[in-house]
Amino acid sequence: MTDETLVKLQNKILEIVEYFDEFCKVNNIIYYLMGGSALGAMRHHGFIPWDDDFDVFMDRENYIKFLKIAEEKLDIKRFYLQEENTEEFPLYFSKIRMNGTTFIEKDTKDRDIHHGIYIDIMCLNNTSKNKFIRYCQYFSARVLSARALAEQGYITESKSKKVALLIVKYSVNGFIKKSFLKIVRSFNHKKSDCVGHFFGRAPFSKTSFPSNYLGKQRYVAFKHLQLPVPEKVEEYLTVRYGEKYMEMPSEEVKAQYPSHAYIVDINRCYKKYLTQIEKD
Repeated sequence: MTDETLVKLQNKILEIVEYFDEFCKVNNIIYYLMGGSALGAMRHHGFIPWDDDFDVFMDRENYIKFLKIAEEKLDIKRFYLQEENTEEFPLYFSKIRMNGTTFIEKDTKDRDIHHGIYIDIMCLNNTSKNKFIRYCQYFSARVLSARALAEQGYITESKSKKVALLIVKYSVNGFIKKSFLKIVRSFNHKKSDCVGHFFGRAPFSKTSFPSNYLGKQRYVAFKHLQLPVPEKVEEYLTVRYGEKYMEMPSEEVKAQYPSHAYIVDINRCYKKYLTQIEKD
């Protein structure tokens, strides 16, 4: 992707973000920028320069509230709610996609789904201070993610990963799948001093943090917008990226975060490209 295309994509993503932020304010839904989006806000006052996605998270209560209200009130002329754990989208987070645009990823290019430009909406799960219990939740989420990726068509050159994906795809079903999900969400109806983002790409040590890091939404500059980060965003980013998170990473670290995009078009609907992909 050229630098010019990336900037245009980021600007289009911000159109979704601006709508989403206003939607959450109007409906009293609390969310925070997470991961690279929170880091971008603090270090660059916008996107990390090479980043082509945008992530937010919510606690379980606000996440369920968001999904319910979005089904009723989302502007469906402009946007599409791609809800988690469905036949269309088997992963365990949701997306808002923009109609009339294209963001096709290699892993999903052959799937009959909405492929518009999007933002990711993640759900935090309550967890325990006990490291072993947290790891059980993390491990269960990893198994579920692997199964979802296998179902979605995840591409890898690793033979061991291919074998593992086949195993979970055909063995983690029905009661077993529900049991793993129950483990991940086992603390969501209890008060907890810790929360975890178990369905992301972060290693175990970087997935959980004290729930009081979230606190009151703290608005910071993100390009021309003012968007919310956790109240103790510095502590959260230290957990996620280490104490030197404000320093620019090495080229080696950058390479660990490749572009998600296979085909991007901010002006044309993805359906036109799917027809061409089928022919190819």
